[in-house]
Amino acid sequence: MFELIKKVLAVVAVLFCANIIWQKISDDSNYQSWPTAPARLISAEVVLGSKKNGSRYFVVETTYEFMVNGKLYHSDLNKIGVPHFATDEKALQHLDELRSRATLTVHYHPQTPEKNALSQ
Repeated sequence: MFELIKKVLAVVAVLFCANIIWQKISDDSNYQSWPTAPARLISAEVVLGSKKNGSRYFVVETTYEFMVNGKLYHSDLNKIGVPHFATDEKALQHLDELRSRATLTVHYHPQTPEKNALSQ
């Protein structure tokens, strides 16, 4: 009987952890439904990245700031919603487009504005 209880508790613990991970993944993938705020671009540059399989890609890494409820947030996370480009030319086009915008829009997590993403 005690072994059965241990197994049930282990399964419950695994399911609980899986649920937390799933919520985080689905929450991040739905960032476009988060509230928005205007953002000011501080810096941006094209960076080369590579995947485990050896393929290369380019991203535009940004630093920006925005305000939520009177508090200023400074972000350089570049983890959620960042497009990957196959060529540096495409990434440079995206960089130029970002720099040409008068104002950027940031999506921020309603409970945790430190978690945010630029609107692409």
